[in-house]
Amino acid sequence: MRYLKRCIVVFALLLTACATVTGPPVSKEEQRLARVEILERKIRTYLACQQRVGDIMTRILEHIKDPSGKSYPYVGIKAVNLEGLDKDEREAFYRAEKVILPKRGYLIVYVPPYYRHHGVKVFDILDPKQGNVSAKVGKPFTLLLMNGKKIKVKPETIKTTPVCFHIVDSMVINAWVTPGNNLYVTTAMCRTLPDDDELAIVIGHELGHLKRGHLKKREALSFVYGILGVVASSLGGRPGYEAYRTAASFAFLKFSRDQEREADFFGMMFAYQAGYDVKKAVDAWLRLATVLPESGRKSYLSDHPLTSERLARMKKIVEMLKEGKTFKEIMKEEKQETPEKTKG
Repeated sequence: MRYLKRCIVVFALLLTACATVTGPPVSKEEQRLARVEILERKIRTYLACQQRVGDIMTRILEHIKDPSGKSYPYVGIKAVNLEGLDKDEREAFYRAEKVILPKRGYLIVYVPPYYRHHGVKVFDILDPKQGNVSAKVGKPFTLLLMNGKKIKVKPETIKTTPVCFHIVDSMVINAWVTPGNNLYVTTAMCRTLPDDDELAIVIGHELGHLKRGHLKKREALSFVYGILGVVASSLGGRPGYEAYRTAASFAFLKFSRDQEREADFFGMMFAYQAGYDVKKAVDAWLRLATVLPESGRKSYLSDHPLTSERLARMKKIVEMLKEGKTFKEIMKEEKQETPEKTKG
């Protein structure tokens, strides 16, 4: 028995001695710098996606008119609470944008075109004393910057209920809307659709679901989640993982076939009215269908399946929009082309 034990020990020592080295040793500081490099790349991707989605969504919202005829104040500025950033994230921000961040305050990371023209800039830092802004139509609000400068501006006025957008750092290609007028788009979706006209079709489609009231049937499954912010529903702080995970779970609740058809039409109509090239709708959906697997994996097409019928309808919708036809007219023509079978 002792001999057997000795043989086992010797054999184990031989295995250890023969173990191959997988590479040079890496210090904790080298690992930290590698993390900063990854964060730098993520920040660049995140901010670029946020700029695109924010500009597209704002442009579309500016061309939507609710039946009520009401006007709404729209802020849409987004900021990050600097108290939530760690040392590596601060260093990554500096590497990415050459911004030296104080420990407290709110870093503005997105500004809609209207406010850019009024002196509000990305990477301006709001004073920690900045409170929530209660924006009202025609009444100016003030932004207090860390450098002591005050920016007083009237809120932009739009004719539809404002929507708050959020960018999700995810490898899953997806976009969705939730109760409370929230739009979510993943960084993977932005990378997959580098053309703004194509991305506008997806954003328009999701806004179509939102503006046509398609979420009402799913509100029983809605949730309450909090997002820290400087301006309510506008200057959003850094959302927590749990809030995003909860929101993401809502993304995989399916709409009905009729709701998808309606969102297809109104989404393209919204994009068309905003000046985007709706001919790119076919390219956008084909690109998604090509990239996304046909498996049951949760993704954009698992909720918005691309069928030959749907693709053919999209092509017709493009031509009908250019002819100035309404959704009711399109539906009427479709019923005439596909009459119900009579009972024999």
